[in-house]
Amino acid sequence: MSTGTRTTTLAKEPFINVTSFKRDGTAVATPVWCVGKNGSLLVFSEADSGKVKRIRHDQHVSIAPCSFRGKPRGPAVEADATVLDDTEEVEALLTRKYRWAWRGYNLVMAAVRRLRRQARPDSVTIKIALR
Repeated sequence: MSTGTRTTTLAKEPFINVTSFKRDGTAVATPVWCVGKNGSLLVFSEADSGKVKRIRHDQHVSIAPCSFRGKPRGPAVEADATVLDDTEEVEALLTRKYRWAWRGYNLVMAAVRRLRRQARPDSVTIKIALR
């Protein structure tokens, strides 16, 4: 299967596991929402999250389709991830793909932040390109 076909297939999945690696080599899988654009997968995340810190240190990741709880539903593929600062486009794409679920998630997270009296954290986009 070609890289473009795999990217398109993964972009259609509701969730993917992004497995990033700690400095000691330990793998950490995180289920995320994703969208496809121009042969890459885009993921929205908070800038201070563990996966972003791990990707900034080591761009090698492994991705696989999964359930919303992270249970793998297919084989993993190797990829390289890059952290980008632009999040407006990926938020719009996620809203288009997930519709009410994405909006609902954002409303719940805003309510939680308000109850905890926290400011909205800085966000980043993770661009994933298959190897």
